[in-house]
Amino acid sequence: MKPHRPFASRSALVLAAALAFAPLACTSSKPAPHQAPEAPDPAGSAAATAPVALEAAARAASGAPSVAPPLVASVAPSVEPEPRYVLADDLDARRKAITDGLGPRTRFEVVEETFLIAAPSGALGSSAAVAKMALHAYFNGRFSKKPGRAVSVLLFDAAPPYDAYCLAQWSHACSTPFGFYDRRTRTVVLNAAPGLGTLTHELVHPIVESDFPQAPEWLNEGIASYFEAYGFPRPGEIRGTRNFRLPGLLAALRARPEETRPSLPALFAMRNEIFRGEEESLNYATARYFCYWLDTQDKLWPFYRAWRDGFESDPTGERALVATMGKTPAELDAAWGAWVRAL
Repeated sequence: MKPHRPFASRSALVLAAALAFAPLACTSSKPAPHQAPEAPDPAGSAAATAPVALEAAARAASGAPSVAPPLVASVAPSVEPEPRYVLADDLDARRKAITDGLGPRTRFEVVEETFLIAAPSGALGSSAAVAKMALHAYFNGRFSKKPGRAVSVLLFDAAPPYDAYCLAQWSHACSTPFGFYDRRTRTVVLNAAPGLGTLTHELVHPIVESDFPQAPEWLNEGIASYFEAYGFPRPGEIRGTRNFRLPGLLAALRARPEETRPSLPALFAMRNEIFRGEEESLNYATARYFCYWLDTQDKLWPFYRAWRDGFESDPTGERALVATMGKTPAELDAAWGAWVRAL
């Protein structure tokens, strides 16, 4: 994800915390370590074929029909059973690894059973409070399935320790100055200094991985970016608000010809590689404000669940939208566009 300028706002309904957001790269681009294949053992190969050669010589000496020996001795491979995953052990191992890497001052708290919140500064402050409130809201009538494995959430208070972590972990700078989610290690890494919208965004990704693994990029990022600018109207509730993505979407809706204008039919037909293509920023905005529009009508989560549960027979999500809204993407496009223009 391309970095953008941060967005600043204030959630005054429940928690007074400065909010500023910019999107970020959601996965680390560092490739997995390459392991060279082991060289064959000549001694082992000779030992394996020796009995075969002796058997052939005995057949020749006895006048028995000659049988060509196999080139390689057949050995049934041994399959090691995968160790049983134990969440408590994983959480303990993560605590130890984080403490070893970031120091004994690090404070921890487990939220919603699988999220290990870690504050290297030693203070579980406003960023930890926002993480807890967001996670409680996400699992309150929104997402259904929690991640089956632990997720670490590293909350750095400023850029220097955040940047130092990336250098120590991956030997290169962080891919964004704001934060990201690394899928390989199941770790959210945040620089809280620019604001906490990145945190509420990135926490969505490990949840969608578990709850709706087939979700297309536009829905995954649409929901995540919807919560970039947020408020907590009451405990267990989270709602998005307008943010920096709106001006670009409005400009495209007003100025572009109909065939290239953002639309719901185009969104529902969008492949992942198109979403991540040249107009990624506009695609983010379109997806975000579609989710925002549905949520203003309390239809986002009924739509999400209908698509998730019926994905096998409804890979595009159009049937789920018709079941939720009573109309197709094409039939809803004018109403959505009018709503966006009125914001």
